[in-house]
Amino acid sequence: MTGRHHSLPLVLLAATLCCMASMSAAATSLSTGQQDTILQEGHEAFDTGTSLLDSDPQAAREAFLRAADRWTLLIDDDIINGPLLYDLGNAWVQAGDLGRGIAAYLDSQQYMPSDARLAGNLAHARSLVSPQFAPDSTEALVAQLTAWHGDWSLWTRLGLFAAGWCLLWAVLLARRFRDVTGWRWLAGAGLVVALIFGISVGIQLLGNDASIGVLIRDDVVVRKGDAESYQPAFDEPINRGVEFRILESRPVWLHVEFRSGEDGWVPRDAVLGV
Repeated sequence: MTGRHHSLPLVLLAATLCCMASMSAAATSLSTGQQDTILQEGHEAFDTGTSLLDSDPQAAREAFLRAADRWTLLIDDDIINGPLLYDLGNAWVQAGDLGRGIAAYLDSQQYMPSDARLAGNLAHARSLVSPQFAPDSTEALVAQLTAWHGDWSLWTRLGLFAAGWCLLWAVLLARRFRDVTGWRWLAGAGLVVALIFGISVGIQLLGNDASIGVLIRDDVVVRKGDAESYQPAFDEPINRGVEFRILESRPVWLHVEFRSGEDGWVPRDAVLGV
């Protein structure tokens, strides 16, 4: 009996804490009207920045930062979509923050993989990054040949896989009942298409794509190990906007590989993951 009496206050306390947590979450969530207002404020700030680019660059930058701040509020409220991330990338790039801009573009690309404006703005932002890590010739060729994996949507690749698979079996079944001219070529083409796009879809669904990171600070020293005591991996520090694959994650440091194939360790707080 004593144990039951002691447990009752604990149950009440737990229920009270859960209720308070729910009320706090509800209090911080934006209403539809607030979301619309913040979205409009962001667009107005961006338009102001655009109008001031030639006459007052500093005021323009401040306006772009206000736009980025407004749209970030929406994203923090779990309003995440391609156009919003695209606008956020534009605001960051116009404000001079290439790292956050490129990261926003890459996030947007997951929702709008075939958008021409997004691809153009991302390419322009990348051209402004200094120093740039160019891929070696082999990596560049592989990236060019497999660009569709990142550019084409999951449903497009899944549809092509299904088309190749159906073609393969349609030809094989038809071959059993009649002579089909060039059936080996048709079946082979169906098999190749099914394999290529099936592997692509499988990689994405299984989550085997490497994590991508972007530097958001300038003058970052890449180290040969995960501590300040290690020697620099490169002669010069690198700047915001540089992209890399994340090979290994530690509490304070990340082991990364650059497009050139070189690797090193960078501070976690200097990186935005995509």
